Amino acid sequence: MTASLAATIRERVQHIEIMPAIPAVFLPLLQLLSSSKEDVKVDEVVRLVSYDSTIAAQCLRMMASPLFGLAQPPKSIKGAVISLGLRRVETMLLTCCLGQAFPAKKWALDPAVFWRHSLGCAMVCRKFSEKLATADAEEAYMGGLLHDIGFMVNCLVFSKEFAAAMERACQEGIPLDEAERATMGFTHCETGQALAVEWKLADEVVEVIANHHAIEQSQRAQPLVALVHLSDLLCRMRGLGYGYYERHKVDLIADPAWAILLKEHRDLDGVDLVRFTFELDEAVEEIHALVSTVLGSAPART
Repeated sequence: MTASLAATIRERVQHIEIMPAIPAVFLPLLQLLSSSKEDVKVDEVVRLVSYDSTIAAQCLRMMASPLFGLAQPPKSIKGAVISLGLRRVETMLLTCCLGQAFPAKKWALDPAVFWRHSLGCAMVCRKFSEKLATADAEEAYMGGLLHDIGFMVNCLVFSKEFAAAMERACQEGIPLDEAERATMGFTHCETGQALAVEWKLADEVVEVIANHHAIEQSQRAQPLVALVHLSDLLCRMRGLGYGYYERHKVDLIADPAWAILLKEHRDLDGVDLVRFTFELDEAVEEIHALVSTVLGSAPART
């Protein structure tokens, strides 16, 4: 990517931050997510969410989902924080904000399909990380949720170019990042990285966004990048992709990301991958239901 193209991406990304469609609590929540766990206070989260009744109500609807396994869904944001834990609630709130942040009319990629994949990947990342003793499940969830945020940038500020890339991907059955590179000269990884830097996301999340399709380029947090990469592939294998058929075959164990993750987490060697993918299949319907809750309507199945 040329210096002039990189400058164009940065310039266009700067306008996204001030778009009125983004809820007022969104950027403050991002700042909270970038803080250490010890620095984040429950009351601060509750105070932020109380400013936006729509976000609060949507978050509470999400918490009623069977995905979170609560016998009695919380009736208040503070109750949810206590029941589910601060970090999980923060990522759920961020999900709700993102779910209404961008106008659907500009999307070349169906918003329902995009959010189904993003939320699905976040949940797979968490499920995957829970099988690894030293992995941070909520950090993995955040990486999975935001890994494709560059698609938002492409839909909003490179809409014509991205529409052509999307059409090419559908016609040729190739991965969307390959179609972007061939058609646009850059991908959602570069635009997502620019947005993540503009929004001052945590360095590890920026690494995931920038390198989940090129793990070898990751200079830090490589195991997290590898975990998100594999979870992304698992979702696309299980019908949680981008709404079209990708013809390429996937062998997770032969993927370089598997070796990277195995080196960091030796207990991965004992994971029954067949059983794990079967567990994911069982969770697919619940993921669809959660996306429907976030978007307010049922997404199209593919």
